[in-house]
Amino acid sequence: MEPAKKLTKILVIDDNPMLLRTVKEMLYGSYSVAIATSGSQAYDQIAIKLPDLILLDYEMPYQNGGELFKKFRSDKALANIPIIFFTGSSDLETVSKLLSLKPDGYMLKPPSKSKLVALIEKTLGRPLPEE
Repeated sequence: MEPAKKLTKILVIDDNPMLLRTVKEMLYGSYSVAIATSGSQAYDQIAIKLPDLILLDYEMPYQNGGELFKKFRSDKALANIPIIFFTGSSDLETVSKLLSLKPDGYMLKPPSKSKLVALIEKTLGRPLPEE
């Protein structure tokens, strides 16, 4: 019997519960997915299981994705975890601000499964899985 394959741990942070469910369903089986609707929930999830990659909504109420990104980058335990931003806005100003933070990648919402998996695998430096 083969040993159980260790799944890559992904934390998805977004204030939209519908998007969280959709992304979790897209990644189910290929990745171990934890979800959070806020920065404080994200830290709760990180305390349980340190993620291998974070998918982060750029525009959220209370603490936006940019602020959370800066907090993660200034935390020694989280500084090297790749972060991909999600954004629902394709306007130049938003994308420029987002890219100025130097995330590991970004994707417009709603994501398609194939593009999301491709971006995750590219960010993690792995070849794309065979369909």
